[in-house]
Amino acid sequence: MIGDILKARRKELNLTQQQVADKLHISRQTISNWENEKSFPDIFMLIELSLLFDLSLDYMIKGDEKLMKKIKDDATLNPLIQQAIFLFIVCLAASAWAVLSLPRTGLVIENGLTVLSVDVLLQLTMIIAVMWMIFIYTRNFYVPAENRLIKTIHRVIQSFLTISLLITICCFVMTILNYMGIIAFN
Repeated sequence: MIGDILKARRKELNLTQQQVADKLHISRQTISNWENEKSFPDIFMLIELSLLFDLSLDYMIKGDEKLMKKIKDDATLNPLIQQAIFLFIVCLAASAWAVLSLPRTGLVIENGLTVLSVDVLLQLTMIIAVMWMIFIYTRNFYVPAENRLIKTIHRVIQSFLTISLLITICCFVMTILNYMGIIAFN
């Protein structure tokens, strides 16, 4: 549908695909793909086409289910990537901090008993931070999707959150085992 509209309007204005491509700073092949509906313009390019062809966005978009789906997927994908980067940075920092705060030597009181110190609290804080990221992700970011790319991004996020939680929990357990004298860090 959008392809037919673009092609008809381009011909009405006596423009070649190359002329349209030059005005939009894209390739002629891209124009051809849009007109043959092999691909679709993104929302920003739709606005440019609307201005160039003097067509309303409403007229170009409504009724074309494939284009509507693409616009919806684009609107979901970009924020999802930003959210994934945010979660990645926070969880990576929490996991790294958990590993770096593993005790090298314990605090020993006079009778030889090792006491818990700040590193246990740091480990717990990192577990809570990762669990908070999981909560934020499931509560605010996760939306079931049919788009394969969006599903893949969600799977990567879920895998990273799980790995990060496992790392922080393992570091906490190793810290506790160190203080119990079962394992030792040198």
